[in-house]
Amino acid sequence: MPTKPDYAEHVQFGPNNSPRHGARIRNWLIHTEQGNASAAALAAYCRRPASQVSYHYTVRDGEVHCPVDTDRAAWSVLDANPYTINACFAGSYAEWTRAQWLERERDIAIMAWLAVQDARKYGLATVVIAPPYQRGDGISDHRYVTDALYIGTHTDVGDGFPWDRMRHYVDVYTGAIPAETITPPPAIDVEAETAAAWIGERITTGENECPDGRGRWAQFAHGWIYWTPETGAIAVPTHLFETYAELDYEAGPLGYPTVRHTVLPVGDGTKVGDVQAFERGVLYRRFGEPGYYVHGVIGARWAREGYEEGPRGWPTSNEQPHGADGAGRIQTFEHGALVWHPTGAIEIRN
Repeated sequence: MPTKPDYAEHVQFGPNNSPRHGARIRNWLIHTEQGNASAAALAAYCRRPASQVSYHYTVRDGEVHCPVDTDRAAWSVLDANPYTINACFAGSYAEWTRAQWLERERDIAIMAWLAVQDARKYGLATVVIAPPYQRGDGISDHRYVTDALYIGTHTDVGDGFPWDRMRHYVDVYTGAIPAETITPPPAIDVEAETAAAWIGERITTGENECPDGRGRWAQFAHGWIYWTPETGAIAVPTHLFETYAELDYEAGPLGYPTVRHTVLPVGDGTKVGDVQAFERGVLYRRFGEPGYYVHGVIGARWAREGYEEGPRGWPTSNEQPHGADGAGRIQTFEHGALVWHPTGAIEIRN
């Protein structure tokens, strides 16, 4: 028997439901929220009488909430409510790309498990009905109701949804394929797909272990991707990576990347440089110029002033020792410097 995926289930039924009036359940349907709520928050909304909407399940980040008993009809798909079970990915959008969906692969597996368990309970077919839809009993989405049943106009879960992964997990939980094949794609591969528009072809084969034993990395034509269990997989473009390398990579003052980079424009929208956050600082680099990082008290003061759009502009040096004994710190910017003194005071030099 395949192992149940790890999730926490919370059952609290609300009033937004109706009798099925003897209808046979024919379809198990997935939905997007078109918002960024937690599973608990979306379930609470489904229990609010004024909302006039509900799902049998809301799922996000390993949390499953059940605001409607599957023996009754939720209010999700208009005239199809009596013969469907409906589950929503909380914090999701129909506009998501495949790469964005794959970041929620754990929840896709959970959805498949719930669908298979309900199929066994109600005698529902476990056929996954993906676009282009063929009308019939099975597991599908809200757009199936629109395109195959001609009810309503919704198009979630969208073109980017990885139906192959949903079908994979359904096959695992029905026993059609061995359970050991449940292997989500490596996080670096998922990040590479997310960054496919700019990162280019993979250069390294597989993943390389970092010297500290904590992280892994892979090189691509226009950037690198680093991964740790704490930070996940984050891509660094070559433009920033050159400075990151000068600072001794993850062993240097910055540590591992924690947020994807952003291209910074000036007031007229012209792209002038990149910024990316790391564990112990934020790296800035104008195009064609050296890069520098900000952190600590000086970085916090610069941030309060408005970052690079504030009165001091972009950093022009890294933080350096200051004072006769070197106990202080100074960092220069385009329009002045910030000096930290051991007393805790910050001096502004224009």
